[in-house]
Amino acid sequence: MNQRFLFIFLLIFSFSSQAQKVDLVYFNDAHQIYPLDDVKGGRGGMARLKTIVDQIKETNPNTIVLHGGDLCGGVLFGGMYKGFPMIEAFNQIPVDLCNFGQHEFDFGAAHCIRLISKSNAKWFSSNLKNRDGDTFANLPTYIIQEVNDLKIAFLGLTDAMNTSAKDNHVLQEDLIVALTEVMTNDDLIKADFIVVLSQTNLENNRQILDQFPEIDLILTEEQFEHESNIFYKGSTPIVSTAGNMSSVAQVSLLKNENPKINIIPLDDKVASDSTLLALEQYYQMDIEQQLSRTLSILEVPLSFRNGIEKESLAGNLITDAFREYQQSDVAIINGSGIRTDIPAGDFTVKSARSLLPFGNKICQIALTVSELKEILISSVEDKSGNLLHVSGISYIYSAKNKKIIIKHENEELKDDEWLTLSLNSYLLNKLEGDFEIIIDESQAKADYEILSAYCEKRKTLHPKLENRVIITVE
Repeated sequence: MNQRFLFIFLLIFSFSSQAQKVDLVYFNDAHQIYPLDDVKGGRGGMARLKTIVDQIKETNPNTIVLHGGDLCGGVLFGGMYKGFPMIEAFNQIPVDLCNFGQHEFDFGAAHCIRLISKSNAKWFSSNLKNRDGDTFANLPTYIIQEVNDLKIAFLGLTDAMNTSAKDNHVLQEDLIVALTEVMTNDDLIKADFIVVLSQTNLENNRQILDQFPEIDLILTEEQFEHESNIFYKGSTPIVSTAGNMSSVAQVSLLKNENPKINIIPLDDKVASDSTLLALEQYYQMDIEQQLSRTLSILEVPLSFRNGIEKESLAGNLITDAFREYQQSDVAIINGSGIRTDIPAGDFTVKSARSLLPFGNKICQIALTVSELKEILISSVEDKSGNLLHVSGISYIYSAKNKKIIIKHENEELKDDEWLTLSLNSYLLNKLEGDFEIIIDESQAKADYEILSAYCEKRKTLHPKLENRVIITVE
C-alpha cells in the first residue's frame, strides 16, 4: 500500500468514523443566566455555554445538547425571573432535550407548563405524572434520537419533589417503578445506547444500574457545587457536572464502544458568545438596579450551610422578622429555605432576596404545643435541610428517646397550650392535620418583603446563637 493510498484510506476512515459519532453536550443546574462570582473569574453562564456548544458542533455536527434539570427557582435570579430568561437563552443555544428538576415546580405546575410552552426543546419525563396517571403535561416518557446509524434512547427521572411547592397536578412516581414500566418498550430494547438523565443522588443512580444493567450512561445532577465527577458502576459511567452550570460534559458515542467523556469547565478561560453576553448583561444590570438599596449594616456574616443541621444566625434573624411582623408566639423556617451566604457589611434588598429567593408567603396558624412538637420532631433529624429554625421558643430534642421539650423564656410549655405560629406557605402546604388558619396564602406577604422591612427598621443587625435548637444523643 503506497503512502498516497494510505493517506486517502485514513482520511476516508476518519470521515466515516466522525460521521457516525454522536456527541452529547450535557449541563445541569442552570439557575442563573450570567456567571456566579463566588470564584475568581466566575463560573457558569449561558454565553460561555453557547461558545462550547458551537465549538463542539463545528467539529461534529452530530451533536445533541441536553439539559438535566433545574432552571427555575433555587437562587435569587431564579426566584426573581422564575426561569423565563433561561428558556430564552436555551432557545438561542439551542438546547435539544430537557429533563425536569424539582425546582421547575417551585412556582407550581401551571407555571412549569408555561415555561415549557416558551421552549423550543423537547421535554420528557419517565416518572412525573398527572393526577390521572398519564405523564405530566402529556409529555413522552422517553425520546428516541436517530443519528446516521445510531439509535439513542433518552429517559428522564426527577426526584425530591417533596422539596418543591406542593402541587397535586404533578406527582412523582418511584424511580424504579417508573423505569420498570418504560424499559419494556421495544424502542429501548432496540436502541444502541440508553441514556438516563436523572435528578437524584448517587446512591439512587447506583440502585438504578443494579436493577437495569442495560442502561449505558447516566447523566445526573450535581453531587458537589464546585466539583465535577465521573463515577462508575462496573463499566457504566454516572456523570455529575458541577453545580450552577459550572461545567459541561461532552460525551462521545460510537456504536459498540463505551462512552468517552470530557468535562469542560465553564470558567473565564472560555470566551463568551457576544449575543448571549448582551442578554446576560441586560439581566445583570436589571437585577442590580432593583436590589441595590442598603437596608441596614450586618455586623456578622451569615452562612446558610450552618442551618442544615443546627441553629444558625440566618435562621434566627429570619424567624425573628416573621414573628415580629405577625406578632405571633412562634415563627419557624426550614433550613433549606435559606439559600446563600451573606457577608458582613451592607445588608441590601439583594441580601434579603438572596437569603429567601423562593418568595414564599408568610402565613399564620393556631395550634397546640402538642401539635407543634409533632411538626418539629418530623424534621429534627433530617440532614438535607428540613431542620426547623425557631423564634419565640427554644426546643431540646433527644435523639435517643425521640422526645422533645419546648420552652419559652426557660419555662417548659404544656402540651394543651395554644400558640400562634408564623410559617411559610411551603411548610403550610406540607402540614398534615386540620389547623386553624388565621392568615392564608392569599392574604400573606412575601418572606423577603417581611425580612427587608424588619432589617430596614434597624441601623445594625447582629443576630446571635441562643440555644434555640438543641439536639442531644443522650
